[in-house]
Amino acid sequence: MSTDEKRGPLGDARPDSGSTRDITPSLPPEKPEDRENVGIVTPEDYPLEDRKKANVANQD
Repeated sequence: MSTDEKRGPLGDARPDSGSTRDITPSLPPEKPEDRENVGIVTPEDYPLEDRKKANVANQD
């Protein structure tokens, strides 16, 4: 049942159409401690007036 066609008569993929091992794999995942932090926000990133408005507990 092996042929040179990669698709069956209805367009479905043929499991015996050949190997896909020649495709370059993606990069390996990085260790969490080696990743850079891109989403850290500190209170100082916001204006003081906005921080005072958002302080509903009236803490300083």
